[in-house]
Amino acid sequence: MISVMTSKVEKISSFNLEKIPTSGIVALLFVFILGVYWASPVVTVTDSLWNLYVAASIIQEKNTNLDEYKHHIDLEDDVRVISSKGHIYSNYPIATPIISAPFVWAADHYFSYRNSEDFFTYLRKHKPDVVTGRLEKNIASVIAALSAIPIYLIGYSVSLNRKQAIILTLLFAFATSMWSTASRAMWQHGPSVLFLSIALLLTVLAQKDEKIISYAGFFIATAYVIRPNNSLSVILTSLYVLINHRKYFVHYLLTAGIVAIPFIVSNWITYEAILPPYFFQLFNKLAATPAGFFEAFAGTMISPARGLFIFTPLYLFAIYGIYIEFKNGSFTLYDLQTYLLAIIIGHWLVVSSFADWDGSWSIGPRYFVDITPYLFFFIIPVFRDYQRIFSNKTLKYAFVSLAVASTLIQFRCATSIYPFLWNSYPVTYPDGATYRDWDWSDLQFLRGLCSDDAEKGQAPGCWF
Repeated sequence: MISVMTSKVEKISSFNLEKIPTSGIVALLFVFILGVYWASPVVTVTDSLWNLYVAASIIQEKNTNLDEYKHHIDLEDDVRVISSKGHIYSNYPIATPIISAPFVWAADHYFSYRNSEDFFTYLRKHKPDVVTGRLEKNIASVIAALSAIPIYLIGYSVSLNRKQAIILTLLFAFATSMWSTASRAMWQHGPSVLFLSIALLLTVLAQKDEKIISYAGFFIATAYVIRPNNSLSVILTSLYVLINHRKYFVHYLLTAGIVAIPFIVSNWITYEAILPPYFFQLFNKLAATPAGFFEAFAGTMISPARGLFIFTPLYLFAIYGIYIEFKNGSFTLYDLQTYLLAIIIGHWLVVSSFADWDGSWSIGPRYFVDITPYLFFFIIPVFRDYQRIFSNKTLKYAFVSLAVASTLIQFRCATSIYPFLWNSYPVTYPDGATYRDWDWSDLQFLRGLCSDDAEKGQAPGCWF
């Protein structure tokens, strides 16, 4: 698929991409990526099951509880909900349903036009089903497609030409878990990547126009409210701003406060705490033994079921990009690269400390979706030094091969339900059996390719 996209880019290069308005390139990229995401049929609704219901409650009831849907909910067995002060709430951060609310409002108007009842009535009558799952996937696809736009703008504003920035963006959209995970349901990951990408873009642009950094506070704070794992991004980005843009640091904090203050007030009213329960559960996830940590430390990178480099081997060139930046002396206290690398390594260490480092019911390295923008930032140097690097045929063929392999893996997981069903057989997650994370005879993205039993046949084991 990458080769096809590359050839198309080559054909249109004669029109001189540099003369096309940035808005036109951005619009075309968004429409193309969104079209592919929408056309990809797999839906992976799990943790996000009640997301649309919370969004509907925000619109109709002007609150975030799920009391009006209690007849759908099993409070004893459903870990996705909790009780507080006599009300039922989603156990997950409220930011994602808030982001979903405008889409649910629009869906209600469309639903009312096509059916005899509105969408809110439908939700009251029905538990989460195919209809809600499809809508959730479509909303997630919009968010994920939007996330690709800052990546294009970052690449083009840093040093890449239009063609290179377009290829970088397409790889971001289709060679990573943005396709197989972030766009398949309203997980926290899609909105998280969107706001982290925008914050990164503003941070990059602030190197030329310093006052822009003020607005990054809003987006980095929102990223944390969406997903607490982004605390490292908050801390290290703020440290970077303090050191490099001290003149605007107060402005940065003020825009962050636009998000932080309502967040804290809402939590105090609902839970009588400055943070909701979900934000504390990270401490309950810690692995019990050093052996568990070291297994996770390796597993998050190279395990056949959850390894970052197994599902997106193209990330090996992010390591090469880090090497290039190191040679260029770009890791001083004043360089953005230093802080981004620290976030990546810190994130790796934190995720490796989780007992459920494999992400339970999911596809591939789900816990690493959030740092996708940072990993791709380090692929930019590879494109920047394209002529020098790719004059080496070995590197050139390695890059193309890894890009194609990464895209095919994501394509498989986004278009076939069997890789997702891998989670249910032979042992259902999250019941344990971590040996499955290391089973090379049962690769998740190959599930469904056994002729005898597509659902349970374990490939490549079944081929032999």
